[in-house]
Amino acid sequence: MKLLETDDEGSLWTLSSRERGLLITLFTHPMAPRQQARMSRNSEALEEQCQADLAGELEDHSQQIRARLVEVVVDAEQADSPDDEGHEWVMSLTREDGEAFLQALNELRLRAWEQLGKPNPPEVPEDLSEDSPDVLHWWTLGIASRFQSKILSATDPE
Repeated sequence: MKLLETDDEGSLWTLSSRERGLLITLFTHPMAPRQQARMSRNSEALEEQCQADLAGELEDHSQQIRARLVEVVVDAEQADSPDDEGHEWVMSLTREDGEAFLQALNELRLRAWEQLGKPNPPEVPEDLSEDSPDVLHWWTLGIASRFQSKILSATDPE
């Protein structure tokens, strides 16, 4: 993923076919909900209801953002010059989509990290087997982190 140009309206990025596929998979595969935020309330029933309502609203919002970003990635136009995998794509992000892109990647990273038990440092264990239920979480954490890092380093080099 490479930044082609940026201005006040947004940015243009090139994606390889592989990167495009990774982003579509990342934004469409199901994820477990995030751990509930704790709220301070006098009534446990009220606190549970507030947490459930908040979790539902946050999940709906996250799904809407990811669905919008899948549209952006799928709608990327094929570039004139092919990459090693056969095609290169140009993705256009408005400023709003760019912010949503970073937020969605961070949300996916946090969900995966929480599902892994909040490892510190978040490094893939050497003994992780291919059939481990944690493989998808490690994959999500790694891929989301790489895309987030590329975007941040290209748009804010300091």
